[in-house]
Amino acid sequence: MAAVGALLGLAFSLSAQALVINPTYTGLSPAVQAEIASAIDFYETTFSDPITVDIEFHEMKTGLGRSDLHWYFWSYQAYRAALIADATSPDDATANATLGPPPNDPILNELYISLKPANGRAVGLPTPGLSIDLPGTCNFVGDGCIGLNIGETTLGGGRYSLFAVIQHEIDEILGLGSSLQPDGTIWQGYVSPEDLFRYTSPGVRSFGVNNCSADTPSAFLSIDGGTTNLNQFNNCANDGDYGDWVTSTPPQVQDAFATPGTSPFLTTTDPAVVGLDVIGYTLKAPAQIPEPASLLLLATALVGMRATRRGNARRSGVARRPVARRRGALAAPSRPSSPPP
Repeated sequence: MAAVGALLGLAFSLSAQALVINPTYTGLSPAVQAEIASAIDFYETTFSDPITVDIEFHEMKTGLGRSDLHWYFWSYQAYRAALIADATSPDDATANATLGPPPNDPILNELYISLKPANGRAVGLPTPGLSIDLPGTCNFVGDGCIGLNIGETTLGGGRYSLFAVIQHEIDEILGLGSSLQPDGTIWQGYVSPEDLFRYTSPGVRSFGVNNCSADTPSAFLSIDGGTTNLNQFNNCANDGDYGDWVTSTPPQVQDAFATPGTSPFLTTTDPAVVGLDVIGYTLKAPAQIPEPASLLLLATALVGMRATRRGNARRSGVARRPVARRRGALAAPSRPSSPPP
């Protein structure tokens, strides 16, 4: 009893310091719910932002995964100030040094950026979740809705990793992604936070669409002004998202096109996690992040809480196919009036 009591104390201590993702399930089986809960564990044990992120999960029949949410138009100057004040990691300091002076963004020279609700709250801004009303898709008040094509995953008889798709879409609800759309337009004419770290060479930002020909510029994630290429963006007119990665070797969760037969999952050194860190999320100190074995022990003591399925998801030996998300008004509906700068 004393040992269980100590583990319970650890659970409450970790919870008090963790980001919380609160899932709402619509018509999903217990097995799918367990896989979602398993994928969520990574974020809750990795980030310490004192916020709750509300996400609705439902099944869909086309594509593989999709995220739907509202954006705020927010003053770049206010976001920049909040981001700098929220800095905790060495990567934060490096990335913030490349932001350039306010009041306008350093890419399009606009006063505003497109800011997702959860990302705003991660740096202390008042950006609550919003009402999402997409007939036949999602009716929800919160940070976003995620659709999953279960039939294409191993849980539904398919070939792809549901775990990887879930994490890909959660990353985008939290704030990853570009304002560059698959049709070559810029969402509402403003950059997104991750676009601030989009480069084509040292000191040269990249914010143009690309058809992957040899004479057009590439784009990669860099937090040191383009000196270090952390991963290449899918900067191609190939129907994939410009904010995703090209196909990585080995495959990664945020790839636009995954490799069959693999099952990527996030780690604390993944470029997508670096991206979440520098756009405003706070990484726990390494000593605060439980090792997988500790998570399993803790989950056992707590009568099979959701950390227990995480290892199984990683060993599934499958991958996801290209993800169709945020297409037109359906995937990125207009948001309410902007708050004051």
